[in-house]
Amino acid sequence: MTAKVAARTGVFLFESPLSSASWRIRAALVYKSIPFESIIINTAKNEHKLPQYTAMNPSGLVPTLQIDGIFLNQTPSIFEYLEETRPTSPLLPPATDPVARARVRALSSIIMCDTHPIQNLSVLVKISNLRGREGRDKEMAKWAIEKGFTAYEKMLASTMGTYSYGDSLTVADICLAAQHYNGVAKYDVDMAPFPLISKVMETVYQHDCISKTHPKNNA
Repeated sequence: MTAKVAARTGVFLFESPLSSASWRIRAALVYKSIPFESIIINTAKNEHKLPQYTAMNPSGLVPTLQIDGIFLNQTPSIFEYLEETRPTSPLLPPATDPVARARVRALSSIIMCDTHPIQNLSVLVKISNLRGREGRDKEMAKWAIEKGFTAYEKMLASTMGTYSYGDSLTVADICLAAQHYNGVAKYDVDMAPFPLISKVMETVYQHDCISKTHPKNNA
């Protein structure tokens, strides 16, 4: 990672390919047809803790988006900025339907606020350390994901069409895709109790913005 990041012009995504938060923003950029360059931050080598990275992102987490001459961190705020500045190919329902927008934001927040932070790698490693173990606490991750999916499944009963909200892809689906992959591929979450999520994911995984940015295609 170069220290002269401020001199760059254009759109740059500082990311880790296997990070679910990074995947969310990759997918949003592709969906909105925003050209960008990926700059890999090797978290295994603690590049996210280097001073030149934390100068862009004080949290020391991925991703960071450089766009319009500024650095943005935290995926909820990045999503909102892209919606406000690049309204083409919207990831939220129209502003004329505030209830729909609130529902989509709620679905997204179940993943981004209630679920993902608890099963973040750094949290799982810390929990293992506190228990006198090494590695990540997979039991905690599985519990957090199942708890989040239980809430998401209940909301889908009144919101879903072919996607999480109606028949158009929204930010909720992007968030769900990343969390679903984490749950199934990394933590062996049983999806049998979540038939509505499973049904939605059949459609979501087929969308170009998801398939083209999938971790297995970007590792």
